[in-house]
Amino acid sequence: MILKRLTETVTVRDARGREVRDNAPVEDHRRCRLSVSDGELELAGPPAALRALGRLLRQHAEPFEVAITGGVVSQEATDGPLLVSLQGGTTLQLSGGRDYLDIIWDVLDGVAEQAETADDRTINRHQHVEYLPGDDYRSPDSVPLVIVADWPDAP
Repeated sequence: MILKRLTETVTVRDARGREVRDNAPVEDHRRCRLSVSDGELELAGPPAALRALGRLLRQHAEPFEVAITGGVVSQEATDGPLLVSLQGGTTLQLSGGRDYLDIIWDVLDGVAEQAETADDRTINRHQHVEYLPGDDYRSPDSVPLVIVADWPDAP
């Protein structure tokens, strides 16, 4: 029996009005991984998985949860700046106004793009999302989050 993976092509716009196209397999977001070390959260995965997760989060305005390897990503559109927290040890909680949640969505897409266009794929592209004094876009109560694009080992 031959199994085919379903794909869908989605075009959305990021915060800067740029078109973001994605044709990742529907279930690719599950290949993202959540890990916690010394109070810092890491959300990692292959570029297609990061794009798929970003697409899912961007499409859901209401409270939304999605399972990934090692935990859950939970998102809720609220008033105020982006708040990144860890709930129950395995749930990455993202909340804030849609304009502020867009920070996460753009980072997921941006890190994936950096990895896909890099000449050297042995270096994992990443970006830190954390509060710095004077930052009006992230809550001072946020915990640091690193989003990492990595390439799976060849089978």
